[in-house]
Amino acid sequence: MFPMSTRLRSDDSTDRAWRILLGASACMFCGQPAVILFTFGVFVPEIVASSHWSPLIIATAIIPGTVLSALIAPFAGVCADRVGVRAVALVGGPACALGFVLLGLIPRSGGGFVGYMVLTCALGFAATPVIYAQLITGWFSKRRGVALSVMFGCSSLGVAFWSPYSATLIVHFGWRMAYVIVGTTAGSIIFLSSVLLLADAPRSVPGAPVKILTGMSLGEAVRTPVFWKIAIVFMLLTGVLGGASVNLPVILRHQAVPAQTAASIISVVGIAMFLGRVSVGFLLDRWFSPYVTAAFSLLPILGFALLLFDHSTLCFFLAAALLGLGLGSELNAAAYMVSRGFGVRAFGAIYGLITLAYGLCSAAGPGLVGAAIAASFNINAIFASSIALLLPTVFLLRSFRPLDLPYGAQTHDGAP
Repeated sequence: MFPMSTRLRSDDSTDRAWRILLGASACMFCGQPAVILFTFGVFVPEIVASSHWSPLIIATAIIPGTVLSALIAPFAGVCADRVGVRAVALVGGPACALGFVLLGLIPRSGGGFVGYMVLTCALGFAATPVIYAQLITGWFSKRRGVALSVMFGCSSLGVAFWSPYSATLIVHFGWRMAYVIVGTTAGSIIFLSSVLLLADAPRSVPGAPVKILTGMSLGEAVRTPVFWKIAIVFMLLTGVLGGASVNLPVILRHQAVPAQTAASIISVVGIAMFLGRVSVGFLLDRWFSPYVTAAFSLLPILGFALLLFDHSTLCFFLAAALLGLGLGSELNAAAYMVSRGFGVRAFGAIYGLITLAYGLCSAAGPGLVGAAIAASFNINAIFASSIALLLPTVFLLRSFRPLDLPYGAQTHDGAP
């Protein structure tokens, strides 16, 4: 359907590149959050029980890897801009598999496990959302919000799949072989998707004698107030919502919520994330994206406000749904606003830098909330602080004007 080339020209196939969307969605199904972060808690108890390594070392092994993943994101974006997403995925799929194979087979100490976890996160560069957001941004314009939502929605489906898949493998093969199989499966999906489905986006407009990429360079972008407003908004959103969602099981335990009920509440967060990611795309394509994001940011604020006054099970269910909807919208909205604010010329590098900023907050947020809980902070103080940090994001988003996102106009053929 599409030649595997970065020299394609924009035509009527743009905005209907469903095969490319399928490939990007399959790769995001194997994204780092789903395959590495959300499976980690499944592996930790088995590793500690079978190895007798320090529980503290194993439990914190994910932190340096998460930070490194955030640091690598801008470089992955630059590579995608320069050599194409397909080339990065072709190399990155086998690299991802190799990282997990080494993680499962080699470590013989807790410190070694930490080191190989960091290496696995580094080799998982093809599982970062930055490069696939760049791909979808290049292929879709009028339907960009919907396409990004479908892609990020598949990341949520990955969260639902990889954890039980890992648990089943651990039961039958042990944690070492489970890591090998998980990594091989994910790496194979990424590699095969890049071979069979992915094609780099159009790099020129019809009739142009040379390649034309609309948008700003990274240097131009970082000198604008819009860049920093977007960065601050999503740093706050990711830090607060990530901190609350990761520690929600601990909060529920402190509130003496029964284990089965707590599991149901956590599942509500995941379902709401998926619904948020899918639904926000339709709104982003029809309404001014900062205002849509502001509306979704108000939902977790409402959830935290409910919990300030009532710690009943019903309120926890409602708050979990509102928190999940907010979590589900943030990644879509960040990619969409970056594309409309700075164009597609250096989207990978610019979005990668934004991802670095809020990726560091996604590592810091859970740690800060967890430390507050461990220090016996009043739970209402945590909810109130979350509201106080989220409110500025609403005001910042409401301060955007259409001229701040100049690359929102669309041509007759849908090219950005």
